[in-house]
Parts: sequence; C-alpha cells; structure tokens
Amino acid sequence: MDYPLKKLEYDGSVMIRDYAVKEAVIKNENMKVILSDEVMTLTPEDLQTKFVSRPSRIHESRFENGPSYKLIGYNWEPDTIEL
Repeated sequence: MDYPLKKLEYDGSVMIRDYAVKEAVIKNENMKVILSDEVMTLTPEDLQTKFVSRPSRIHESRFENGPSYKLIGYNWEPDTIEL
C-alpha cells in the first residue's frame, strides 16, 4: 500500500492516518510511505510497534462524509538503496 506525504513534522516524524494503518495491518501489507523521492517501508508489525506518537485528537475529514481519523507518528527512516 502506497501512502504519499507532503512534509515531515518538525521533529522529523511522519504522521499517518489511523484508518490507513488499520487497513494495511488487516490486509497484512507493507506500507510504503513516500515523501518526495524517498520511500520508507513499514511492515504490519512495524505499524503496530514502531509508532512514536499517537495523539488522541480526532480530525474531521475535509470531504463531505469522509471518515474522521487520528494521526499516528513514526520516525522518518527512509529505505537505503544498495547499488
């Protein structure tokens, strides 16, 4: 599952919507977090154990009838490519 992002947080973490995390875990899929030209791959196990923040605030979707969500933070650790 690809998850494109526009920016890093001030502390160097990335924030992922909880429903995307749940979907990847249920489907047992890796999540590829894409930021500019870098990619960080999180396994279902990583998604459940490597989070660094889990805010309790609920965000409302900008779209009508869109799902509400919470943001889960992960340290940005892009994959290294061996040449």
